[in-house]
Amino acid sequence: MEKYTVIIPTRDRAETLESTIRTCLRQTYENFEIIVSDNFSNDNTKEIVEKFHDPRIRYINPGYRLSMSGNFEFALGHVQDGFVMFIGSDDGIMPDAIKYVDSIVKKYKVDAVSCQQATYVWPNFPDKTIAGRLVFGGIRNDIEIRSSNEWISKVLSFESFYCFDLPNLYCGFVHKRIIDKAYQDGRYFRSITPDAYSAFATAIFVENYAFSFRPFSIAGASMKSNGASSLHQSGDGKESNKFYAENDIDFHEEFVSCPSFEFSCAEAFAQLAKVFPERCTAYKIDYKKMLQNAVKNSNERTVDEVKSAVEIMASRFLVDINSDSGINIRFDLVRKLKNLFYVMSDPLGAIGIKSSYLCGINDINDAALASHLLMSRRGSPIFVRKMIFISSYFNKLIRLLGLRKIT
Repeated sequence: MEKYTVIIPTRDRAETLESTIRTCLRQTYENFEIIVSDNFSNDNTKEIVEKFHDPRIRYINPGYRLSMSGNFEFALGHVQDGFVMFIGSDDGIMPDAIKYVDSIVKKYKVDAVSCQQATYVWPNFPDKTIAGRLVFGGIRNDIEIRSSNEWISKVLSFESFYCFDLPNLYCGFVHKRIIDKAYQDGRYFRSITPDAYSAFATAIFVENYAFSFRPFSIAGASMKSNGASSLHQSGDGKESNKFYAENDIDFHEEFVSCPSFEFSCAEAFAQLAKVFPERCTAYKIDYKKMLQNAVKNSNERTVDEVKSAVEIMASRFLVDINSDSGINIRFDLVRKLKNLFYVMSDPLGAIGIKSSYLCGINDINDAALASHLLMSRRGSPIFVRKMIFISSYFNKLIRLLGLRKIT
């Protein structure tokens, strides 16, 4: 029986961690472990973990403060074999996620399994216009066997947003034998963005991977999320400030560090290419598209900083931004929110609840349970595409239930 490990790196997030752990404990698969890597928290994180009294949970603590990538590295060093997944301490996994992933591994003989994630915005999220939103699935429910070469190229040409379509170690499972190939000089993570780095590091060592359109993990966005802190106008910036102040990995010299998914993604690949040049030479970053998309996807809080970085990098990469009006396009906030929280292969097929707290969903554990239940009803008319809702009866029913298509 294959072993599965879920690693939860955390720091001062006791208020969300308990709910995250609860999602992980709802597994029937036997050979399963949860590692909580406490980055020297100042709150009651250890007490939250110990209250479960569950032998599947292992608590580790370096004894001093590490950078985020340092905590990821520390935690990964405690895994010996089997499949590994990282999730944040405001994320979660679906009930029976491990059993489901293991069935994919056995059927398709793959070393990496990713998914189209469900997404949940915690009620304490700084942007109250989207707080409580839960997206729990789409029209597709199948498994796709993907070529790593094809999807690396798509991501680096910015046809696909960020690294969500790659074989992810963050919120996806990768076998330790693949992870071990990406170690050099005893170190795995070499970018300040560990999720993007590990996605590329996995992709260059696996020919194919499985991508499930049925979510088995659920990405949470809460008040203490780095993204909420740096990308949203109503965030206070404290978490992102800590992140940058504690970082111990130099940002790649060709890129300018700023709140941009495009820059973070490209920088992570560039760092990987330094370590494994022979495996990365076949891929090229589309710098012009990177700069265009960075501006298009900025928001009121980030647009000035992003535009300043774009001007610097345009000079470095010899990209003419003055002759291309597209690169100066005014940011589209709606598109930004869509990209951040509802990134799907088929956005029109994403289904969710706009204000889930009105339905009694108050944390990631509630969201995982509700998502699992609602996805099991996929065959009902409520899950049919909006364009074939001919009967006004079904439209009225959806409104009464608080369910709607997220478009």
